[in-house]
Amino acid sequence: MSEMTMNEIEIDSNQLSAKDRAELEKAQPMWKMVLTQFLDHKLAVAGAVIISIFLMVAIFAGTIQSVTGLDPDVQNVGNRYLAPMTTASVGLDVRETEIERFITEHPEAADAVQKALVEKGIVAVAEVDAIYELGAQEVSKALSDLKSLNIAETAGLISLFNNFETFHLFGTDELGRDVFIRLVYGTRVSMGVGVLVALASALIGLLIGSIAGFYGGMIDTFLMRVTDALLSLPHIPVLIVIAAIDLSKIPWLKAIISTSNESIFKMIIILCLFSWMAVARLVRGSILSIREREFVLAARTLGAKDSTIIIRHMFPNVIAPMLVAITLGVGESILFEAALSFLGLGIMPPTPSWGNMLNNAQELIYQAPFLAVLPGLLIFLTTVSFNYLGDGLQDAIDPKAIRR
Repeated sequence: MSEMTMNEIEIDSNQLSAKDRAELEKAQPMWKMVLTQFLDHKLAVAGAVIISIFLMVAIFAGTIQSVTGLDPDVQNVGNRYLAPMTTASVGLDVRETEIERFITEHPEAADAVQKALVEKGIVAVAEVDAIYELGAQEVSKALSDLKSLNIAETAGLISLFNNFETFHLFGTDELGRDVFIRLVYGTRVSMGVGVLVALASALIGLLIGSIAGFYGGMIDTFLMRVTDALLSLPHIPVLIVIAAIDLSKIPWLKAIISTSNESIFKMIIILCLFSWMAVARLVRGSILSIREREFVLAARTLGAKDSTIIIRHMFPNVIAPMLVAITLGVGESILFEAALSFLGLGIMPPTPSWGNMLNNAQELIYQAPFLAVLPGLLIFLTTVSFNYLGDGLQDAIDPKAIRR
């Protein structure tokens, strides 16, 4: 009976071992579980895709400009408020200036082209004015005439005449500037400001919140009262007051601030000063909940320094709420930048941003509604995408929500 019992026990232990091995084989690493959980949140995935597209546009804005041949600062007042999907030609004065420059830089090619134009009877004027006469025609006809000459010297002029006609995907603004390329460069400014401010505020909030939560006492009281005081201030009026300060008058900032980057630099400083408080309170709450846990007490017993305990043992436990705070902070920063630029106190023209493009379009809402709709739609899409991304990361990283 004893042997039978021992055999049964041995068989059961073998079966349990096989079951355990099967469970271990099915187990997934943590990163895979987090990724699976995140991919289940369809709106968060859509938000991540939209944000990735905007980041790629911001990074490759210069490449987009070189491919399209458009310049965000080039004005053409003769083609203002053009509707989307419109092709426009530059003015006659611009053509004459560019033709004159070509003749000056390439006199031999210009002479050959002018003689060929007169010989073929395409223009009935003296040779010296032949190219100018061609420039006064429609761009498509002028290009057709140049290609019919079949001489190598026309290559430079054909390239020049191609630049006289531009396609405007989203139309033009009040100064005849292409809206599409300005939106592209506005993406670089708005996304850059939003991401930089979110990262800076996350670092400041992480530092202040961890110190306050770990040490407690008077340090906690002082830091949290400063945080509460800043939280109680009305953000928009305070941001408007600070935005009116001329930072170039401050001696130690003169070296790093110039007229071209002053508005962007000022915007980043202002938003960093007033966007770290929520992160600090969030981190403090997380630190308070884990500072008396067993692993922290064990590290303290083994003689670990406070900095080691905070950085190596506590920081990993606040990454999840930090990621959510960063993603939500980017959307909030973009909204604040857009609001200040809309009021004329943010990114200053001619540097394009979505906010100042909205500001320029506010009086043209009936005449050219697309000038207000397009930047407003981009602000909306970016903010909502970051909010959904934050929700998806929160669900994916939260240990209680992960389905093993």
